[in-house]
Amino acid sequence: MSLPRLDFYSLSHNAAKWPLPGKALLGCALAGFVWGVGNGLLLNPSRERLQALEAQEAVLQQQFMEKTGLSAGLEARTSQFELAQAKAAQLSLQLSGEGQIPGLLEDLARLAIANGLVVQSITVMDELPQPFYVEQPLQIGASGTFHDLAAFVKALGELSRMVTVHDVALRSDGAVLRLEMLAKAYRGASQGGGVVEPAPRIAYAPSSLRDPFRPPEIQAEPVSGRPAPAPDLTRQRSALEGLAVDQFEMVGTLSRGVQRFALLRAVSTVHRLAVGDYLGPNHGRVTAIHDGHVELAELFPDEQGAWLERSRTLVLNVNS
Repeated sequence: MSLPRLDFYSLSHNAAKWPLPGKALLGCALAGFVWGVGNGLLLNPSRERLQALEAQEAVLQQQFMEKTGLSAGLEARTSQFELAQAKAAQLSLQLSGEGQIPGLLEDLARLAIANGLVVQSITVMDELPQPFYVEQPLQIGASGTFHDLAAFVKALGELSRMVTVHDVALRSDGAVLRLEMLAKAYRGASQGGGVVEPAPRIAYAPSSLRDPFRPPEIQAEPVSGRPAPAPDLTRQRSALEGLAVDQFEMVGTLSRGVQRFALLRAVSTVHRLAVGDYLGPNHGRVTAIHDGHVELAELFPDEQGAWLERSRTLVLNVNS
C-alpha cells in the first residue's frame, strides 16, 4: 500500500476554494514562517546590539556617579591640600640652613644660662644625610638640678629651629646631676621636597613635682597661698627684715591710747612693732596684734613668677 503524493501546486491552486478553517490555518502557517525568518535574519542582530548598548549605558552611568561624587568633594579636597601645603611650609621653616651651627650653639648656651645649668661639653658630630633632610647630631653634657635640667630639655623643643632629643642619661655628680644626651638639629637636603615631623611638645611645670634624685624629706614643699599683688621691690628694707621670722618670739604687748604694739624679741633685743610694720625676709607685714599672738602676711614668688600670700602667726611666749 503506497501513500498518495502531496501535490503543493494543486493545494495552492485550489486554496481559494478551501473552506474558511483551512484558509485560516494556511494564513497562520505563512505568518509563522515569515516571523521566524524575519526574527532570525533581522531582529536577532539588532537585539544583540541593543543589549550591548544597554550594558555600556550601565557602565557609563556608574562612571558618571563616581565622578559626580569626586567633583562634589573637590572643594573639601582642595582645602585639605592647601592646609597640608601650609603645614609643610611651616615645618620647612624650622629646618636650619647651611652654616647654622654657630647660631644653634648660641641658643644652647643661652638656654643653659637661663635655666642655671653648667655646660661641660658640646661635641658637634658628623652630619647624617637622609633622603629628604640632613641630621646634625650634637652630644651635650651639662650639670644642674633635676628640674633645671628638665626645663632645659623642654626649652630645646620650643626653639624656632627644629631640635629633637635622644639617648638621655642622668647620673648623680655630688650635689648636682649630670646630663648626657644626644640632640639632633635638621636642615633641608639639596634635593628638597620633604620635611621631618617634629616631636610632640610636652608641658613641664615643676612647681608641683619633686626631684626624684633627692630624698623627699629634704626637699622643700612647693609654695602655696592665695594670689596677691607683687611687693614694692624698690622699697628700702628695714633691719628687722634681715632676720628670719623664726628668730623672733612674742614677749608681750604695749598699748598707747587706742594703738597697740607687739613686743618681739630677737638676739637679746626687744623690738616694738605696730600694725603695718615689716618683719622677716619674705616681705612679712604685721596685720593684727592680739594679747596672745601676732598675725603676719608673707609674700612668696611661685615657679611662674606670680606672688602668693601666706598667713603666719607668732604666739606669745608665756615663759618670757
